Amino acid sequence: MMVLVTALAFAGEPCTVSERTWLDARWTVAEVDLSQARLELIGQRPEAPALHTLGRTAAVVATEGRTPLFATNAGIYMEDRRPLGLHIEASVRYRATNRAEGYGNFYLMPNGVFAVGDAGAAVVATSEVPDTVPAWRLATQSGPLLVRAGAIHPAFQPDSRSRKVRSLVAVCSPTKVFLAVSRDRVRFHDTATFARDGLGCADALYLDGTVSEYWTPQRPGVEGDPQGYGGVLVVSVVSVEGESSSAPRPADRPDEHDGGGGGPVDR
Repeated sequence: MMVLVTALAFAGEPCTVSERTWLDARWTVAEVDLSQARLELIGQRPEAPALHTLGRTAAVVATEGRTPLFATNAGIYMEDRRPLGLHIEASVRYRATNRAEGYGNFYLMPNGVFAVGDAGAAVVATSEVPDTVPAWRLATQSGPLLVRAGAIHPAFQPDSRSRKVRSLVAVCSPTKVFLAVSRDRVRFHDTATFARDGLGCADALYLDGTVSEYWTPQRPGVEGDPQGYGGVLVVSVVSVEGESSSAPRPADRPDEHDGGGGGPVDR
């Protein structure tokens, strides 16, 4: 059962942040209307902050005339803070599609890509991404793919003993996207059912694990991984003239990466 606990609605509701529960686990969920809000990926472009943390990245967005509403980490990354797979920011590709086999969550096939382009948002399996990548404005690759066309990843076990903090992106329509971070430790299977049955989305991608965090103007001091992420997903709207944005403070909680693509498979 899913229960709405609190919701923070912004003017015109381009982004609504709520606290929900699913199978006794708490989630923070940002529902994003891409017809009103801007969603961008920041982390690899030259002008990105030296440390790609949540609050610092939100501060960069605020200096560009936009009001950041929500920020969270993108897909799995390597120790040097480079994305492990496909990474497109502002229509520029910084990492190619990773089609390799390997060990760890990223390589628990099928994995997938979350992308936004002229046709809107989509989550697709990596095998569906053509060699000539479409003209996407934004793309982040991660794994495993939680749900595709309503089908849950075949490796997920409903009774798995593995529970960790997890984050996801789910797409319900070309303009309706959910970004969610669990506040409790959850199974992969429960994460997938939350995306499909709790949020009502047919397609969803796992973003990352233990390091996952979120930033809002009400939590300005949150940075997440103190060493930075491979990329940060930021939801914003054009600032109203004269409106001031909250300036983030230093990190308030260190986070530990759970091994990313090179760690043990976690089902």
